[in-house]
Amino acid sequence: MNDFIDFLRRLAAHMGLTLADELVPPNEAGQCAMAANILAEINRFFFQRISTVPQGYVSQFHVFWEKYHERVLDPKVDIPSCLKVARVLESIYRENEVRVQLDPLDLSKEQVAQVRFFTAIQDFKLDIGKKGNPFEIYKRKPECFEPARLLKNELLVDTFLTLIGVESQRDKRKDWMLKSAQFLLTDYDGCAYAICQKHHGDAQAIRHALTVTEGYGFSKKKADMLLRDLADLAVWRYRSNADTIDVMSDANTMRIALRTGILRFRIPLLASYLDVYCYQYELADRKNTEAWRQVWIEWAKIAGNHRPPTPASVDYLIYRMGKLSCKRSSRKCPPEAPANRKKIESLLAQDQLLYDNEGYCIFKEICPMERKPLQPPKSISILGQTGWQSGLTNEGGGGGISS
Repeated sequence: MNDFIDFLRRLAAHMGLTLADELVPPNEAGQCAMAANILAEINRFFFQRISTVPQGYVSQFHVFWEKYHERVLDPKVDIPSCLKVARVLESIYRENEVRVQLDPLDLSKEQVAQVRFFTAIQDFKLDIGKKGNPFEIYKRKPECFEPARLLKNELLVDTFLTLIGVESQRDKRKDWMLKSAQFLLTDYDGCAYAICQKHHGDAQAIRHALTVTEGYGFSKKKADMLLRDLADLAVWRYRSNADTIDVMSDANTMRIALRTGILRFRIPLLASYLDVYCYQYELADRKNTEAWRQVWIEWAKIAGNHRPPTPASVDYLIYRMGKLSCKRSSRKCPPEAPANRKKIESLLAQDQLLYDNEGYCIFKEICPMERKPLQPPKSISILGQTGWQSGLTNEGGGGGISS
């Protein structure tokens, strides 16, 4: 019970009050009764939909959290930290071109664009390269990338999905293929390479064209991946708005953003149980892309820099660093840069971030110790699954989320 009383004392202290000893029941029975009433109020505020809560909201907390989550969390993109990160990236890029590890073989730019267009829409919970190089698939089955033939023979779509390793949600993915094939035929004469030219090299206009209509399979993130890859592979050259192509925000890129300090919040982020309908998650997701874009902007201030063509161009390196080196537990933080840094940088460029069975973190020297425990948010609010919609309850108590 002492831990619970200490919890109450900390709450009181945050309000500038002191929980006097005489307010705490002297025996355990009285303390348990007090705890029951306090927990009932906490449960009521956070999780019960009482009569005064508007329709469509989970609880009083849900109403509060929707309105005030950003002001409570107070996110900031830290410019000095962004410049520090940019300097680290410059030290890598000046020696190595670290980019998406896709080998286009000897395909033409038109063929590369076609392959990446149709594989990008499927890049959802799927490692496109896991079953092999998608450009190899084009060499074996070019008909799987021809819009007119896909629309005439849907079996080609099934063949394509099998070749790239799709094992689930095939109906939805097949629909994406057919609709995006029709989109290419209708607006771009069936040629993905022509998309950039038709939109005059405006990256923002291209993204809008891909995402404005639902059903093609392009979310903003997948559109940015396509824009990034075709820039890195020198297939498309953008005349404007290349700065709007964002680093793909996920747990790995967010973890590094939080620990290096380019993205800061007032407090460590809340557990997903309190993030009703993912307001915190969506905020962190959006601010994370802003922070990495700011790194790219600050990078331009370094004399003679080797900054890549878009902010998203660093996504591959940051993602791999977060996945293989920047572990969840700060106790597993990898060692500082070894003496043979040039060799390590070369390995980074070749997608070999594991060195002597240990990760090597390029941000080790600029990552403050007090920030190493910070973790990115998680999302559990999935309608129809084990999210808040299925966890609604009322004054009767009980209810909640189940596995």
